[in-house]
Amino acid sequence: MKLRTRIHVFTTLLMFLILAGLSIGIYFLFEKMTYERQADQLMARGEELTAALQETAAEDKNMVIRAYMPPDGSLLIVGSNGQVIDEVESDRRLRGFPAEPDGSGPYTITNVKGVPAVTVAMPFISTGGEVAELRITQLADDIANELSTLRLILIGLTAAAMIPVIASSVALGRIVTRPINVLTGTMRENREKGAYEKIDEGRGRDELHEMALAYNDMMDQLGQNYEKQERFVSDASHELKTPITVIESYARLLKRRGFDDRNVADEAVEAILSQAVRMKDLTAQLLDLARSDRAAAYSFKQADIREIAEETVRPMRQAYGREFLIEGPEQLLCDTDPDKLRQLLFILLDNARKYSDGAVRLTLEESGGRVELAVADHGPGIPEADLPHLFDRFYRVNSDRNRKTGGTGLGLALAKEISDGLGADIIVESVVGVGTVFRVSLPKERQE
Repeated sequence: MKLRTRIHVFTTLLMFLILAGLSIGIYFLFEKMTYERQADQLMARGEELTAALQETAAEDKNMVIRAYMPPDGSLLIVGSNGQVIDEVESDRRLRGFPAEPDGSGPYTITNVKGVPAVTVAMPFISTGGEVAELRITQLADDIANELSTLRLILIGLTAAAMIPVIASSVALGRIVTRPINVLTGTMRENREKGAYEKIDEGRGRDELHEMALAYNDMMDQLGQNYEKQERFVSDASHELKTPITVIESYARLLKRRGFDDRNVADEAVEAILSQAVRMKDLTAQLLDLARSDRAAAYSFKQADIREIAEETVRPMRQAYGREFLIEGPEQLLCDTDPDKLRQLLFILLDNARKYSDGAVRLTLEESGGRVELAVADHGPGIPEADLPHLFDRFYRVNSDRNRKTGGTGLGLALAKEISDGLGADIIVESVVGVGTVFRVSLPKERQE
């Protein structure tokens, strides 16, 4: 059964049960109140009659009884031995009616020839001093008619009320299932077309709106992941094609002439080795880029930026025999991910080392609740036209120089990804012929 049908059936049945329950309750409450009112009237009449009988002479007793006779009713006086002393009726239908109370309550309702009759009984002392019981019965034709009319009214009201209930349940089913149908249709189209279409979020603030928001967020993530996957495959195929081609060419040259010419062999082996190392670095950087935007990859804690800088620079001084200078306070605390910040500094310092021959300077300072890091070199500088594209993947300012230094065009793109993950801002300032400065601004305290 479809959800719309289930909503329609459930709400209609529930409202029918509620309306039917209310109608039945109203009917039985009215019936009880009506019969109790008639029984109270009969009891009052009986009390007046018993009081009058005690003050009336025996020869006038029948006249008094007839005076208190209820319309369409009967009066019985029963002795203590169960024998009927007096019996008077004003309606033939009650002739011979025993009017025996069932003892379940102050009054008894009995069906007399298809008509309900209300009977009350009360003990009293007759003029002769004998204990007797007075039984008064009255046919309830008017009550039966009223109850019949009330039944028709309640049935009609229930039927009339069910019309808007049915209409509203149909409308409710459509309102609830429309966004679900739209979502299902969009998912089907996305599956068939391989797209990542979103659905209209609407203006409401209910659960259906939250469902639309969650779906659209999921589509955003899926689209980003798909683009990321395509970009990774494209980047890898684009950049790995060149070193693979070089390796293949030198391997063929080595196969043809390398065993006869020592110089050719050395040249081929050196080229193959350098391209293999380049492929290894390129693969590592591509994998880092593919993982860099995962929230789980970052672990923030309070760390000493000066200590991180020293740990980063120390092995670089040893490996490259270059001068790396650190300027700033001896201790500078900041909420960050030490491993990611160390990787970011390494990329910037290594980039400065590759494209300059003099000392590389790393400056640390605190300003306005932020930690500022600046990596400066005295290289050839970067033309102003290239600065906006510097953090794009595989963008090279000078392709020949990048090939000589082993650059892939991925280092600064990875640095931008890491700085974004750290919540930092990274900018570059450069003057051709003077040098380049990369500035990283970190929040001193991480905002949740």
